[in-house]
This record gives sequence, structure tokens and C-alpha cells, in this order.
Amino acid sequence: MRLFLVKKSFLVLIFLSAIIVSCNKENEQSPGSESSGENKWRAELKIEDIPDSPVKGYIDGKEIKIEYINFETWRGSGDNVLNFGDVIPKNKCGFIETDNSFHLIHKGGEIKTGELLKSSFDQTLDGYSAYYIVNGENKDKNVTMQWNCAMVITEMNEKTVKGKLIMCFKDDAKNRIAGSFEAIRCNN
Repeated sequence: MRLFLVKKSFLVLIFLSAIIVSCNKENEQSPGSESSGENKWRAELKIEDIPDSPVKGYIDGKEIKIEYINFETWRGSGDNVLNFGDVIPKNKCGFIETDNSFHLIHKGGEIKTGELLKSSFDQTLDGYSAYYIVNGENKDKNVTMQWNCAMVITEMNEKTVKGKLIMCFKDDAKNRIAGSFEAIRCNN
């Protein structure tokens, strides 16, 4: 009888362990179903690499706090520009003289809702360019080099543009910006 109770207790423990393990598995996401959640520099990008956390930028190995994001539509040239900077202008959509910032430009073309992918540094996207600005002691330094980008614009209206991105630059400091954002819409 005692052996029967030990075996029964053992089976109950195995059964409970199986239930606990299966419950934990239900909470896990399948691979590729969500972002990696990390703001890491990458030479090759996929849409899934975009973190779901608020946007952060890194210049010369230091985090810069993104304070101001705008989406500019230039009426004359038709350019669309997404700007991320660490300084808030005096006026909404105003000019900023000295900031640390990242910029993504589509010359003569729209940036629309949906996905945009420039997966590698060597790939080209017609009309697109990117650069970052480093606020230095004497003046700002505009840095242009090879870059990659994965971006999803989820919503656009007359006042805001919402989405998320990861953009990396091919440099020794591994400068990058990544995360979700809401940009003020500016018509210039």
C-alpha cells in the first residue's frame, strides 16, 4: 500500500510539473513574432530587429536622449525628412542650431505608412539618404556614411507620424538610433 501511495504521489508531481511548464510556454512568443527588444548595432537588418522600446540614439558610444522628433514635408522640393534630436526648438517645427541628431531623407518623394527596409550598408534605396550631426565644441559636425535602416510607419495624420525604426551607421563607434516614436508633422 505504501509503495502504491509513493507511485501515485510521484505521478501527481510529474503531472503538476508538466502543467507548470506548459503554462510558461503559452506566455512565450514564437521566434520572429516580435522584435528583439534590443537597441543593438547591426550590419544586417530585418524589420523584426526594431525594438518596441522608446527611441534612443547613440553617438560616439554615448546615449543621447531624443527630446524632439519631427516629420517635415517640403512643399517646393517634395522632400520628406524624419528628424530625431536632443534639443527642443523654441517654436514647433523651428530650426535647431546645435544638437545631436539623426536624419532620414527621401529626396523628392514621400515616406508612406508601411515598411521600409534597407537591410545592408551596401544596398541602395533610390532617393533616400541618412546622416547624423554631432554637437561639437566649435560647431556641429554633419556625418554622412554608409547606413542601413528598418522602419515601420504605423500611422500618419495631419499632426503626427507614428512608427518605429532602427538605423545604424557603418563606423567604428557603431552610431545608431532605434525604437518607437511619435513625430510632430511639419509642412515647410
